[in-house]
Amino acid sequence: MGASGYTGSEVLRILLNHPLVKIKALIGKRSAGKSISEIFTNFDGIELPTINALEKSDFSNIDVLFSCVPSGVLSKNIDKLPKNIIIIDLSSDFRFQDIDIYNAYYNTHSSPSYVKSFIYGLTEIFRDKIKNKKFISCPGCYPTSILLPLIPLLKNDLIKNEQIIIDSKSGISGAGRNITQGLLFCENFGSMHAYGSGNHRHKPEIEHILQLATNKNFNIVFTPHIIPINRGILSSIYIKADYNNVYKCLNNFYTGSRFIKINKQGKLPKISDVVGSNLCRIGLIKNNNSEWITIISVIDNLVKGASGQAVQNLNIVMNYPEELGLDNQSLSP
Repeated sequence: MGASGYTGSEVLRILLNHPLVKIKALIGKRSAGKSISEIFTNFDGIELPTINALEKSDFSNIDVLFSCVPSGVLSKNIDKLPKNIIIIDLSSDFRFQDIDIYNAYYNTHSSPSYVKSFIYGLTEIFRDKIKNKKFISCPGCYPTSILLPLIPLLKNDLIKNEQIIIDSKSGISGAGRNITQGLLFCENFGSMHAYGSGNHRHKPEIEHILQLATNKNFNIVFTPHIIPINRGILSSIYIKADYNNVYKCLNNFYTGSRFIKINKQGKLPKISDVVGSNLCRIGLIKNNNSEWITIISVIDNLVKGASGQAVQNLNIVMNYPEELGLDNQSLSP
């Protein structure tokens, strides 16, 4: 659902390599009646269903629906969907257990009665809860890069101050497939800019999930930036903590993880280390003569930050190997 957007097409690309998945339907509103290859030529020559409107889609043989539509669309249409299917939502509609937070940052929620039915799909943190749920709400891309390193540290009381400063930089695909002046090539090439006015929608999401996962209330200062690349996120997270304890904690917490990799000391990850993969790579900076340390976390915003994590959650729910259909090796160059 939402096949003609970047996250929808990325889910489709990944699922075409999944040995236990068959694509039965593609759903879109403005793209109804078209072939997906008319929109994304990389699918040319692949036999796939024609895109249909939601009202004309057949759900009789559907087990799982990936909802890749903009925020507000699924919540308006969820009552039209069969009750027996698994829904994996990539929008913000069901990320908040507190409906008042959602209403303060988005439009008034259309289906608040469903909110408690969804689990937040940050796989490595909520894996045990995800496997027993039919409704999964995937995290935002910025929050994924930020929550994965922070939650283990907060659980172990390793952060000394009550405020966390975060500077994140994202490729332009994070803004979606929209034709707007601020996203044009000429407006971004050779430049970068901050946005969000200090109150970006992902700020309350990060704070909300930190509280749910750790029972601790932390205020964050969060500044996102657009940089002139297609995909990828690099988050610089500033905390007061003991460097050695942080390094040891992250290594222990993610030992054996398929997709979370902690870099060796002195080696910092870069965006090109994760592009095309479902990896999150994390490195640390020990700042001389300072109580502050810097965490560098990188992901591909369209994969681990969206569609790859969604497929990872599918594997958890269906009791498949967690890495099935997913790539943990980035593209190079």
